[in-house]
Amino acid sequence: MNSNLDVELDWDEANVRHLARHKITREEVEEFFANDPTFVDYEIVNGEDRWTALCATNELRVLFVVFTMRGERIRPVSGWDADRLTEEDYFRSRGW
Repeated sequence: MNSNLDVELDWDEANVRHLARHKITREEVEEFFANDPTFVDYEIVNGEDRWTALCATNELRVLFVVFTMRGERIRPVSGWDADRLTEEDYFRSRGW
């Protein structure tokens, strides 16, 4: 897996705290975006574009992360663990 993040993430206390409630660390989100996530959904929430992507961290934790763009930066909004079937499909699609 790649560990070099080519984009900047937009962090503040609010999104760090929200992700922590889902037991997701800032470092895991950084790994997620560095590891070539697969985009799975798009919607507009309160006038803001929101994307959902699926990817694994360096420790192979498969996550969904919801994010928006703030200028050139990615702002993580929320996240959760993939269920077992999604996790298996993800690894199979990556040839693992």
